[in-house]
Amino acid sequence: MILRKILERAMGFAVLSAIVISSNSCAPTAPPEPNTPVTLNAAPSSLALARTSPSQNASLGLSCGCSFRLSVAGYGGDTALIHFSIGEFPDSSTHNVSAFVNPASLPAGSGKDSAWIALTTPHDSISPSNAGTPLYDTLRVLLTY
Repeated sequence: MILRKILERAMGFAVLSAIVISSNSCAPTAPPEPNTPVTLNAAPSSLALARTSPSQNASLGLSCGCSFRLSVAGYGGDTALIHFSIGEFPDSSTHNVSAFVNPASLPAGSGKDSAWIALTTPHDSISPSNAGTPLYDTLRVLLTY
């Protein structure tokens, strides 16, 4: 009798734990296609800056619509002129990245420069079949002055 009560409580705890764990997982905004990998996507994937429009923004999100953390994997190009700013919003479903230039710091005359920033999720906890695999995307910026 005592053993039966212990087993009933243990089963109840196991069911409750399973419900809590599943409700804490990512809930996609749309049902995923079978065997479709989760991807990190920037929209737009490239930005255009000019003396008259010195800043632009891109929005990054996962293809499943899930919350995630965003990290910088690297950057390059003419980062002396083109600068990047990333908001600190851990576990958000959308992250904004800004590219900007100070028009006063641009050389006289006309020219073109470019820069890029590689962004990543620390790990892909969204896709259990590929757990631990980082997701990457690169945002490109073209400056015309």
